[in-house]
Amino acid sequence: MAALMQPTGNEVSREGLDDVRRSGRSARQQVRIMAALYWCAKGEGWTRQELAELPGIPLSSVCPRCHELLALQLIDVIGTVGKPARQVLGITDKGVDWLLALASDEGGKGDA
Repeated sequence: MAALMQPTGNEVSREGLDDVRRSGRSARQQVRIMAALYWCAKGEGWTRQELAELPGIPLSSVCPRCHELLALQLIDVIGTVGKPARQVLGITDKGVDWLLALASDEGGKGDA
């Protein structure tokens, strides 16, 4: 006998995303990705797979964080590599400003 009112796959996904955002993991992962891209030379970047290896964030978490950062225009697609083609992501000027503002806010907390 099937259970009544089973949540749909979308409801389970939404609940998981809400949990990640409430816990602060989403923001911490975004900062780690942005910091990694910040250290790339101008015009260079990393694929999502490379980002997953470098800061130690699982690929299943890197992809949604990159999607969020792309929507905020903090990172951008700067090219493709390999076959099948993988997007190379780089930090934008807006992203650099955001990251530096965040760093200065964090630095100011210890002064109070």
